[in-house]
Amino acid sequence: MSLLHEFMPGYSLREVDRVAVAASPERAWEAVRAIDLYRVPFIRWLFTLRLLPERLIARLRGEPMPKAAHSGIDDIVAPGNGFILLGEKPGHELVVGAAGRFWQPRIEFADVPPERFAAFDGPGFGKLTWNLSVVPREGGGSWIGVELRVTATDAASWARFRRYWWLIGRFSRAIRWGALRRLRRDLGRVPSPRREPLPGDALLPSARFQRTHVRVFEAPPERLWPWLVQMGCQRAGWYSIDRLDNAGIPSADRLVPEFQHLAVGDVIPGRPTGSEGFGVLQLEPERLLMLGSPELLPGGGPPQPHAPPWRSTWAFVLQRVGEEATRLVVRVRADYAPSPRMALVRPLMGVLHELMERAQLRHLRQRVEGLPSATA
Repeated sequence: MSLLHEFMPGYSLREVDRVAVAASPERAWEAVRAIDLYRVPFIRWLFTLRLLPERLIARLRGEPMPKAAHSGIDDIVAPGNGFILLGEKPGHELVVGAAGRFWQPRIEFADVPPERFAAFDGPGFGKLTWNLSVVPREGGGSWIGVELRVTATDAASWARFRRYWWLIGRFSRAIRWGALRRLRRDLGRVPSPRREPLPGDALLPSARFQRTHVRVFEAPPERLWPWLVQMGCQRAGWYSIDRLDNAGIPSADRLVPEFQHLAVGDVIPGRPTGSEGFGVLQLEPERLLMLGSPELLPGGGPPQPHAPPWRSTWAFVLQRVGEEATRLVVRVRADYAPSPRMALVRPLMGVLHELMERAQLRHLRQRVEGLPSATA
């Protein structure tokens, strides 16, 4: 369990961003701990914009105007800034938080020590926490993550925060993503998963069509895997556009026990009626589900009277990201004999697959994570 969860186990809003870097976890942590947000030009501009109301108030009152030449972790949690370092696991995670009336031009912060932060419920306040974390990456390198959690101590304060977040939320996301991009630039990129060889590629070595999609789910593989196992027509659906791939039958929004059993050699129905569909070519629980044309099964699989004029594979590869997240790489490959018909079908196939796959991954994430959206 993350250190962040200790300080805010319940929340009304959660946003998570992650990047993979080539550096070791030790080197990545050093960079995270030493990051200076003012090194990112547009973040420096956003901070200047955020301080503008305070600068105007200070000028009108004849007070010294707030200035900042750098903005590292220690600067953010310095006394008088409102934010505090709630906790730190050196080499792995640090957590910063604040309780305040963030929606005011000049934020009024509550003085809450770390040991009382989780239980603080003084009326009229919002509570905000964020962490920076580093975990090893499968295959080498590291994952760097930023997670934001927000709640409020009463309904009226949450309503005020929501209005504030509607305006400021996009800038907060830009700052977090800008910091991660800076770290990725400094620590080195890793090869794109879209170019990495995946299990099953060798089944169609001369594939003429390939598309790869990558998503990080904020849930461990053991939570994502059951949703993949139950996919299919006449089963839980495909979580995509049901009118197009499931005769309008809504995909399941819960785990269905009777569809949790799958083995190599099974054929998952691809249509609402009939037995034709996708063969289960490979299966490694919580790591790999490889579907494809049944003729690629050992022995050629069962007859497919209405099989399309191509052979295909559809791989779902799960890669653990720390203890609480999963990177899902989905790749479809197809091979076919060149023909005038396929020259016309291929572009349409690409557009349709892109539309359906994006919808599938979006709906799958909603089911697996089951979290409030950033704009809720």
